[in-house]
This record gives sequence, C-alpha cells and structure tokens, in this order.
Amino acid sequence: MSQPVARRLFARFWPFRARLAVATGLVLVASALPSVLVFVIERVLDDVLIRRDRQALAVLAPGIVLLYALNGAVTVARSLLTRSVSWRVVTDLRAELHEALLRLDVGWHQRTPVGERAARALVDVNNLQYAVAGVVTAIQKPITLVGLMGTAIWMNRELALVAMCILPLVAIPIDRFGKWARRSTRAALDAGARLAGNLHQTLAGVRVVQLSGGETERQAAFAIENERHHDAQMASATAQLLPGPVVEFVAALGVGAAIWVGGQQVMENRVQPGELIALLVALGLMNDPLKGLALINSLVQRALASADSVFGLLDTPRALRDEGTDPAPAPDTIELCGVGYDYGDGEVLCDIDLIVSAGQRVAIVGASGAGKSTLLALLTRLRDPSAGCIKWNGRDIRAFSLATLRARLAVVTQEPFLFDDTVAANIRFGVATAPAEAIRRAAEAADADSFVVALPKGYETRVDELGMRLSGGQRQRLCIARAVLRDAPVLVLDEATSNLDSESEGAVNAALERLSLGRTTFVVAHRLSSVRNADLIVVLKDGRLVEQGIHAELLASGGEYARLIRSQLG
Repeated sequence: MSQPVARRLFARFWPFRARLAVATGLVLVASALPSVLVFVIERVLDDVLIRRDRQALAVLAPGIVLLYALNGAVTVARSLLTRSVSWRVVTDLRAELHEALLRLDVGWHQRTPVGERAARALVDVNNLQYAVAGVVTAIQKPITLVGLMGTAIWMNRELALVAMCILPLVAIPIDRFGKWARRSTRAALDAGARLAGNLHQTLAGVRVVQLSGGETERQAAFAIENERHHDAQMASATAQLLPGPVVEFVAALGVGAAIWVGGQQVMENRVQPGELIALLVALGLMNDPLKGLALINSLVQRALASADSVFGLLDTPRALRDEGTDPAPAPDTIELCGVGYDYGDGEVLCDIDLIVSAGQRVAIVGASGAGKSTLLALLTRLRDPSAGCIKWNGRDIRAFSLATLRARLAVVTQEPFLFDDTVAANIRFGVATAPAEAIRRAAEAADADSFVVALPKGYETRVDELGMRLSGGQRQRLCIARAVLRDAPVLVLDEATSNLDSESEGAVNAALERLSLGRTTFVVAHRLSSVRNADLIVVLKDGRLVEQGIHAELLASGGEYARLIRSQLG
C-alpha cells in the first residue's frame, strides 16, 4: 500500500469524522446482532423444539422479527451516512480535478487524449468512494468476527478451537489477492481511458470517417480497444471475486472439523443438539466477515489504484507559472525581445525581435511550419518563451496575473468552438454578467443578429455541440460576437477565415474589420490577399523573422514574402 497516497486519500474524509463516528456506532450495533441471533437460535432449538416451552416461543418468535427489523434499520442508516460522506468527497474532488485540468497548460492537453482526461475526472474519481466502504467494512467485519468467535467459545470452547485453528491460513489469500486487485484495477482503468479516447476520436471525426469510407477501419480499431478493456475488466473482476470463495473454503475446513468432532459428542450425550446447531450457525455466520476481510483489501486497493491516478494528475506541475500579481494594462507597445521556443526536439522559433505599437494591425505570414501558431501561443501566453521575453509597456508579461492578462485579449481561432448552450450564452462566455442588450449589440457588430433572430427561439435557441446546426460562417460570426463583447485592447485572429467559402469569408472579414478598429491586432492568414492592408507584415521562415514591412515594400524587395505571393498566385 502506498502510504502517502493512502494518507492523502483518507485525509479527505477527516472533515466528516462526526458522521463517520455515528456510522461506526451503528456498525458496532450491526456487528453484535449476529451473535444475538446465535443465542436466539440456541434457545429456539433447546427451549421450544426440545423442551416444548410455550412461554419461550411467545418471546422468541417476535424477538427474531424485531432483531431483523433492527438490523435492517441500522444497515440503511449506516449505508446512507457512509454514502453521503463518500459522495461528498467524490464530488468535491471531482470539482478540484476539473479545476486542475483547466489550469494545466495547453501543451499537456495536446499530449493527452480527451477521452483519457474525461475518464480520469469521472471513472477514477468515482472509484474513490470505495475507500469509505473499505473503512466501514474494516471496522464492521472484524468486530462481527470477534463477536461470533466469542459466542462460539462461550458455547463450547473445545469445538470452537477445533474450528478456528484453520483461521490463520485465511491471511494468505487475502494478502495475495489484494496485491493482484490493485494491479488489475489500475490496468482496467487505463484500458477504460484508452477506450474512451478511441470512441471520442471516432465521434469527433464522424464526418471524416463516413466521407472517407473508414467505418470498417475505425470499427476494427475500436474492437481491439474494446476487447482489451473486456479482458482487463475480467481480470479485475476475478481479482475481486476470487478471495471470498477461497477464504470461505478455508473456513469450511474448520467448520467440517467442528461438525465431525461435535457430531460424535452429541452421540455420546456430551453436547446438546441445540448447542451444536447454534455453534455451527455461529461458525457459518463467520463466513461473511471472513469474506469481508478479503473485500477490505479489494475495496481499498481499488480506491488506491484510482487515487494514484487522481493525485498524480493533481500533482502534475504546470509548465505555465501564474506567479504574477500585477494587473495587466492596456498595452501601448508590445515588444518581443530575442524570443525563442523549443518543444523539446529542436527550436521552432529563434531570436524573434519585434515592436508593435498600440492600434497597429500586424499580419504574421509564412509557409506551413514556419512557427506562426507557436508565436500566437506565446503572445497569448498559452506558452512561455524558452528564450527571451515578451513585454507590455516595457514589463515582462509574466509579471502580470494570467487572469488580467487574458482579460486584455480577444481571440478568434480557425476552428469556431461553440458550447452546447444557447446562442446568448455562447456570446456571453467569458463575460458572464453581460446584459441582453450588450449581447445583441455584439451580434450586430459581428453581422450575426440577422440570422440569430431568425432561429426558432432567437438568442435563446440552444446550439447543439460544436454548433452543427449552423453554417461555418454563422459559427464564426458568433465567435466574433464573443470577441466583440470582451472589448479587449488586443485582438488575435488565428486564420479566422481559412475554412470559409467566399461568401461567408466576405461577411466575416467585414465583421473582423469593424472589430479590429482601434485595437492592436495580430492576424495569421492563409490567404495573403487578406493582409495587404496591414500596418506591418511579419514574415517567418523556419522559425526566424526574415522580413517585416508593408505589402508594397516587401513585394518590391523580392524576398520570402514575394515568393509566397507568387506561389499563391501560381
């Protein structure tokens, strides 16, 4: 057992110790009931069936009913208490994990499949509830076992010791199966995460799959992961189910020995039949707590296997530090000083120097792989430079808090992303307090109001996931409206029109022109014809800034920009 992980996990339950203490009290009551039942059975056999005592019958019959009623009430109350604690811990930890996922840098998210991330936040966290079940079982089962052992010894010490001499052997399967349970549970969780990732990829790219006739290929890939998940789940289930029967078989050896010896004693009139039957009932009832001891290990190991993953994710260091405390200003100048970036397998940007004044429209161009998207990631601080720095008004942007820095940015990306929510909520995203009138004005500025009001419920129409009921141009204009509503001094346009048809591109470009007025704007555009009027064109090649200037100057110089223009014009 990993002690640090175990301590961290069970520390989560410490704030609920009062409820757990009440649950423990109920456990003690529940633990005593089987022993009471054994004595009742003995009295029924000896007093009612053998001695024919009617008064004992009148007391014992309703007594058994009350005993089972009490057991049911205690079981329900205890279960509700423990589940309220376990689900509270799981709910809080899931929220904490979700927050941690949102704070991890974009590079980590790009390296980790989305299905795996979702599985960690849902499946792994849910398994932590078994820690409470393991603790409760760890309390109840041994107490019940000790109570029944005491009852058996009270009734007939000799027969009880004959039966119990085999009990030390129970520890062997409990230990062996517990270790197997943790390994197999971890493997099953990993297999489930891979299966979820495979399914997400297929569903996210279902258009490509169908248009490419790739259904058979994706089905085959899914079938492989599905079978691996099946095998891992079966191994995990086997590791959890086997300990009980094995422990029960070992215990049965002791019960068999007690029956053999006790049966002979009854025949010799040394033991009353009722005493032997009650003793055997006590020994038989020990099977449940003995199997419970095996279950403790299984439950706790299952929880710890998930806790390894959950706490590992919570402990993942952020590549992007948010140690700045100052509020970010509206920048008069943005300066890149010797900026470079390395993903770990070679530099993709090297020694970039650039000064941008407030209100300038800067176009960043270059062939595919030149480093344009990486440069935008640095400007928006999705990543930090591995060399050099970026300054706003002469100060390194790392001196500003991420929240205030990002509040000064509005970004429109190549792929318009809409949440499964209303149109109004999608425009309002990031500006939660925006009133309806401001949302309407932002949509008008983005040339989106005309088609929004024609929707079945206007701005309250729900957009399904990724906005599939809208055209590409309409989705992009809603994203532009979102950027308009932010009213940020710095605008970043990352190939915002590259996936649109000519008609949609014209409408979107007109909206972007209105949006960029009075703002410092960075534009990455695939179609170079759209950057002719930029105040400054920055040309990247192989991660280096090789040219900068206006369209006419760069075209006349006959350099990289002119080459790019010629290649697009054929």
